[in-house]
Amino acid sequence: MQRRLGLFLLATVLVCGTLIGFSHWRADAADIHLRPPADMFERGPYAFRVKEQWRMSDQPVPAPAINPYVRPDFAHEMRDLQPAILAAAARHNRPHLSGMSDHDFAVLIALLMYNEHFGWFEERVTPVQLFTPLYEDLQRETNQAGISNLSVWPANIRPSVAIEILRGEVPLPHSTAMMTVPLTIAGSTLDITAFASTQELYAAVSHEIADPTLAVEYLAANLERGLYRAQAEHVTVTWRVLAAWHNQGIVSPSELRKNPTASDYVRRASAYFATARALIDMPERRIPAWKLAIGD
Repeated sequence: MQRRLGLFLLATVLVCGTLIGFSHWRADAADIHLRPPADMFERGPYAFRVKEQWRMSDQPVPAPAINPYVRPDFAHEMRDLQPAILAAAARHNRPHLSGMSDHDFAVLIALLMYNEHFGWFEERVTPVQLFTPLYEDLQRETNQAGISNLSVWPANIRPSVAIEILRGEVPLPHSTAMMTVPLTIAGSTLDITAFASTQELYAAVSHEIADPTLAVEYLAANLERGLYRAQAEHVTVTWRVLAAWHNQGIVSPSELRKNPTASDYVRRASAYFATARALIDMPERRIPAWKLAIGD
């Protein structure tokens, strides 16, 4: 009963917050062309020189628009996930396609994980931040019940996208056709041909992508799909291209500029570079000698 009451209160807050925040979001989306290019921040969001032509008389100096907020519990979870992020980056980066080192690919994975946990809605309607974990749980549970195809945290991947990943499928631009690429999901135990119904398959996939370690693996595999899609479209890979792919399934820079949602997502992600780099550059945790002695 207490959980149902909590979910009811959460739904009420979300509905009210949507009405408050939507008009602001539309205004931001309409003014997206006034913002500086996202790559102005990509080489370190806290140390850049703003070009004079981007200074507007009635606007503040361009900068990442948000404080890179990370919930304490998620910060702890990300610290635990650091080895998984490094391993997934090594498995799924294709340097000849990405032009990135495995280290930079790992930073990108961490960057997107952080960005997925603090969106425009939480920023504008700050009380919702208290309910975000409940909201994430609600989406996860409805998917695992097999009654929805909602994005599942911590990587914010839809079951339908996860199924494409398991099949090694990459949608082609402006087409319903798919190309098949070699993808392996380390740690997955699913045989997607073994389910009697789509409902059962969605429930099982939702359970996997809700697992933090597997979520990192699916995210890394999805970014690998983005590399193949960029190759198919003859697009030079940048972090912005892969972020837009994960968010909206697009890689073309022209489509990114025309897509307010993807543009806002990339702009927000730029604020987390310092946080993501700090995580990836931390020394991996070592098992204390006294614990090893107990294991013997």
